[in-house]
Amino acid sequence: MGEPKPVLVILFDAAAHGETLRGIFDAIARRHPGSQVILLTTQEAAPRLGGLASAIWTDGAARGPVRLLSLVRRISWAHIGHIYDLEMSALTRFMRFCVWPMPQWHGPEALRAALPQARPVS
Repeated sequence: MGEPKPVLVILFDAAAHGETLRGIFDAIARRHPGSQVILLTTQEAAPRLGGLASAIWTDGAARGPVRLLSLVRRISWAHIGHIYDLEMSALTRFMRFCVWPMPQWHGPEALRAALPQARPVS
């Protein structure tokens, strides 16, 4: 069967997910045991997200067609098996159609069932 393919998590704005980030990355690790988890983020967000993934790529906010092409090529050449797009921006949704071979692409809803639910305040 071979070695598990890496998993890419796209997240540019850590504040949007708050305290659930550790739970999100734990859920991804449980869903893909043995896979390297790579975080695609921005240079500015990387210090706040350190330690969540085994590798961090800080070229996530690709500005311009040349940088976008370079990022898409990097993802393609990494032979990613699954992509979790927590950003869901126009750029990341467009990238879905540019990465080849096409990995399985998941939005944030794919992890909702795996995350602990917030408890009601009594």
